Amino acid sequence: MMKKRLFAIDAVRGWVMIFMALDHAVLFTYYHISAEGFQGRLPDPMPDALHYLTRFITHYCAPTFIFLAGLGVALYTLSRRSQGLSEGEITRKLVTRGLLLVALQLTIINFIWGFGISSGAAVTYFGVLSCIGLGMVILAFARRLPLPILGGGSLLMLLVMPAALSATMVSPGAERPLLEILMQPSDKGWLAVNYPILPWLGVMGLGCACGYWIADRPVRISRFFLLLGAAMLAAWLPLRFAGGYGNLTPYLGGDWRHFLLMSKYPPSLAFLLWTLGAMSLAIAVHNHLEKSMSATRLFGVVSLFGKTPLFFYVVHLQLYKSLSLIPLLRGNLALSYLTWLIGLAAVFPLCVGFRSLRQRYPGSVLQYV
Repeated sequence: MMKKRLFAIDAVRGWVMIFMALDHAVLFTYYHISAEGFQGRLPDPMPDALHYLTRFITHYCAPTFIFLAGLGVALYTLSRRSQGLSEGEITRKLVTRGLLLVALQLTIINFIWGFGISSGAAVTYFGVLSCIGLGMVILAFARRLPLPILGGGSLLMLLVMPAALSATMVSPGAERPLLEILMQPSDKGWLAVNYPILPWLGVMGLGCACGYWIADRPVRISRFFLLLGAAMLAAWLPLRFAGGYGNLTPYLGGDWRHFLLMSKYPPSLAFLLWTLGAMSLAIAVHNHLEKSMSATRLFGVVSLFGKTPLFFYVVHLQLYKSLSLIPLLRGNLALSYLTWLIGLAAVFPLCVGFRSLRQRYPGSVLQYV
């Protein structure tokens, strides 16, 4: 059984938070680059290579966050059991954490994005924090399922989801809030949804199952994620070429940008295999690097971001929104990259301070942040 935090998990989460910050810096100071499918719609026009890659690297963020959130539920459960907490206490803490994420999304985060207050914006937004939060509430109970059922059920959900998504499409302009929150992204009407619960619940459940598995086999973490990542990427290639089931945005020809353009809203099976496959390989590499003390020092900043994800998320959004008010930082991709680096430099000491504060008061409300 593992006795400490996993460097690889913190480091990989930290990397995708850095990528996420780039995406939001570009969005606030330049424009939203589209390099993915949204309900079958493709980018028009297709971005050039540099803009495309700037957006493409950020596609790893949501799948990694959601998978690691599930993995974190498993490790949290095992850690609290070892401390003597009852199953009821663990469940209550996980439910509290999940509902806090939903509350943050519907209040502070949506205010920063301008939902409900900006002209032309939806009244409210169901984003990634809401998706993770409600998924955590579900896993607070499902985490106690036998590992084969939890892992097998999550895989089955991922495999049947393309058919379920095709059968529940929302007509353009229709108001179907419950269906949108559960299944189908929507950017029309009073409710905006990018991350419906069910297409991502299988990812979170799979992460939880993997967390239980590696906790009992800590010396095999690198091998496990290496094989998992290789298997996912090996499955992705023929699936992407096939262009049918599991793609949602089939490859119809064109250059490498068209081949790598997959549906993110909702997530296609091809998109999940690609992103989670690369994430798994990254975990394997970072876990192997932990044996080198110089590597852990080198990635200290990255892993710090991964240890304070919710604090980083809330602060960086407001920071980049504020930086976008400076005219000299707006107008092109190069300035967006500069803004990104300025923001990372500014948020780092804040994360250091928050981590110290949370360590000083481990039993306070900060344990949920």
